[in-house]
Amino acid sequence: MKFQRAELHNHTTESDGSLNVEELLQWGEMQGYEVLAITDHNTCSGHRKAEHCIQKKQLSLNLIKGIEITTFYGHILALKTDRMPDLRELDPNSPELFFKKIRSAGASAIGLAHPCCIGRPVMAGCRFDMKLRDWNVIDYIEVFNTSTGIDEYGEQFIGNGQALTLWEDKVLAGYSLAAVSGKDIHQKPSDENCMITYAVFDDEEEIENLSDAVVGAILTRKTMVTKGPLMWASLKGGILTVTLDNSSDYFSWCEKYRKTDPMLVIRDDCNNRKEIKFLPEDTEIRVELSGNAKRAVVRLYDGDVDIMSLNAAGICAQDKGRTCS
Repeated sequence: MKFQRAELHNHTTESDGSLNVEELLQWGEMQGYEVLAITDHNTCSGHRKAEHCIQKKQLSLNLIKGIEITTFYGHILALKTDRMPDLRELDPNSPELFFKKIRSAGASAIGLAHPCCIGRPVMAGCRFDMKLRDWNVIDYIEVFNTSTGIDEYGEQFIGNGQALTLWEDKVLAGYSLAAVSGKDIHQKPSDENCMITYAVFDDEEEIENLSDAVVGAILTRKTMVTKGPLMWASLKGGILTVTLDNSSDYFSWCEKYRKTDPMLVIRDDCNNRKEIKFLPEDTEIRVELSGNAKRAVVRLYDGDVDIMSLNAAGICAQDKGRTCS
């Protein structure tokens, strides 16, 4: 498998960020991001500036033009779009039509930003409070928003654990949703071992346009979030196979993984849950699930099963030989 790093939630001085477009792009270049999205609040004004900067500075990163549609009932991320929808058309009690209009206006991928943030009265609008019934109108959920760093209090504030469980529940219910992280950059972030997003591609897959390929990975649920370990999973005939790649140099994971106490936590759509301990050097783990299981989601912990010890998540496997609703 091939993994491409992407940062999908960022702001500039075009909205409420403190970095201008050029500063954000140069930061992303120095951090080694292959793909970076600009998702300013309710504006696309930075897109042309970003394209000009990449060309002028001959930057190697690839741009995804996006927007964070910011409402009093939740924040919506739209990727590959340069049009802001009319917020007057949003009915928070029946928002499906609004999401469809975002897509018809050109958005290729639509997601929810920090859906389980603390919300009212502290952060009005930051929590997703719309009464969404048809989850097919979105493509992904930001399961880790790392704007608060790796602080435990910040985690309680932003609600990443709840967001990850929300994503898992929807996937196990049959919805095709990808999981991503977002730094939600408003100022230059501190250098911390936070969750980051990787798009996952087959080794033989040819990539012509990396920005399009990353959006395509979101649409086909081929993403993961991680603090270092790279993972993918497959499910066939009740056997779940989880494969690990520890070659990543993100915060020296390729060296420090040997000192971890790894454990998989697996849930399937038959309401089963398993905890599987294994050795740090193991690269393939096979687990027998219920014979009726069509889908499974996987988390990787280091020792304790708590959100601060989580090293990788957002991984889903579906048995392609079984019909899923």
